[in-house]
Amino acid sequence: MLKLLIAVVLANFSGAASRPLDYASAYQESQQTDKPLMVIVSAQWCPACHTLKDTTIRDLETSGQLNEVNVAIVDRDVEPELANKLMRGQMVPQIIMFSKSDSGRWERSQLTGYQPQGPVRQLIRAAVSAVRRG
Repeated sequence: MLKLLIAVVLANFSGAASRPLDYASAYQESQQTDKPLMVIVSAQWCPACHTLKDTTIRDLETSGQLNEVNVAIVDRDVEPELANKLMRGQMVPQIIMFSKSDSGRWERSQLTGYQPQGPVRQLIRAAVSAVRRG
């Protein structure tokens, strides 16, 4: 029983670093560390947004694959001005990745609509490898 309790505590502790931050905090941390910034723009009324967060993002977080990026979730209805600045088009969800290029400029890539783990994993790998090259 003690082993189970320790395992649960450690699992919760190790996942804490990759939990989504508010946009301002995630942006600031990415600026300071050059760590890629992954922003998920979603809405409460959007079934695809809930599925993305409850399956794909949760599973990537649990497996530690989000540890190399800062993650922020922006609700387009709660923060419409910020969401409009970030979004290309009106469809949600949007997964927007900002990563520093070889030239030192921040570059943007994006996935739109519900995404399974594979495309999101590829987006993360591309962003992380761009930072490592730089």
